[in-house]
Amino acid sequence: MMNKILSVSVASYNVEQFIKQNIESFIGTEVSSKIELLIIDDGSKDSTAAIAKEYELKYPETVKLVQQENAGPGSTVNTGLKNATGKYFRMVDGDDWVNKEDLVRYINFLENTEVDVVYTDYCLVDNDTGEEVPQILEFEKKNVILPYDEVCDKLDVMMHNVTYKTSILKDNGFKMDNCFYTDTEYLLFPVKNLETICVLDCMIYMYRVSLATQSININSMVRNKKMHITVLEHIAEDYVASKNTMTKAKKDMVRNRLIGICGTQLSIILAQKPSKDTLQELKDFVEYLKGMDEDIYQSFLEYKTMKILKGSGYLLFYPFSIMHRKRTGAN
Repeated sequence: MMNKILSVSVASYNVEQFIKQNIESFIGTEVSSKIELLIIDDGSKDSTAAIAKEYELKYPETVKLVQQENAGPGSTVNTGLKNATGKYFRMVDGDDWVNKEDLVRYINFLENTEVDVVYTDYCLVDNDTGEEVPQILEFEKKNVILPYDEVCDKLDVMMHNVTYKTSILKDNGFKMDNCFYTDTEYLLFPVKNLETICVLDCMIYMYRVSLATQSININSMVRNKKMHITVLEHIAEDYVASKNTMTKAKKDMVRNRLIGICGTQLSIILAQKPSKDTLQELKDFVEYLKGMDEDIYQSFLEYKTMKILKGSGYLLFYPFSIMHRKRTGAN
């Protein structure tokens, strides 16, 4: 079997109506044999695994089904990385797919480079109307390899943009939590090990939106608040452990993203029904940040809402929570 250029970890849970489109977007091109498509079935209850098995039997050089008991989105990436043999690695959700038109140029580029991380464009596709909205990375120095530090603070990227050299992840023990909200771990944990980057002028990821099961709103975030704080804490721990050895550019980028995650945690707390328990939850979070990192703590207190809450001795917590719940549509 030839050496694979790209390993793709496909997180698959009850996506029987979408998985065919996902798999078929990778096959039937001149570079398909250079791709390792790892369908990570996360304990699906429908026919996802059976469909993937059919493709594995038909296209054994490209498709591989890996089954596991249900353990959450982050676990599928860990499993995918464990099984990956390709030079590069990326994630694609089982209900999404890739753009065949740019796939050949993308794979050929990966085959002929040694860059640590590659950013590509992605496209939002409305599941109901089929409308496509390209998400183009606005960057003047595309298609050239640059120092990572020169680029990292100039682009706001998502999981859909990113392809890593597999060795960067494997050699440094990269591992995600087995829960939701791990996309940020995927973006931030490897930062300290990245030296070079290329922003490639290719549209690769086709991201399906408007699915009822996919909506990320404040109510779902409140329901899964323990997962969010777990991810936040692990990113914070990694930042504190690494910040003294990171370059200023890397440290600033991770710091700014972490402060943003803290702001989301504040929103989650305020979106709950105001009570003594939720007030205590906020106070405990503030104390956690104070003990975790003084700079992050002080930056968090610069949020206008936190300035007012802290300045009032938290007396305004209840009205602020009521207003926030109304504004965000919290239950």
